[in-house]
Amino acid sequence: MNEAVFFNPGDAIASSHDFKEARRSAQIIKAERPTDRQIVIAENDKNGVYAVYYADSANKDQSGIAHHIKDQI
Repeated sequence: MNEAVFFNPGDAIASSHDFKEARRSAQIIKAERPTDRQIVIAENDKNGVYAVYYADSANKDQSGIAHHIKDQI
């Protein structure tokens, strides 16, 4: 998973400077709001912040901020 994926930061469900905290937030979101949508934890290439997104909210046209996927739930 080394390719850049583009997300609009406004679409983030949660964010944190700590990966473990972002992963915990993603697990809580998945448990409290059951959905078939895949959740990803992505690191912002510019500032290193981890953000939680629904995978299908990635921008196909490469607009937004570049992220690298660190985990999928």
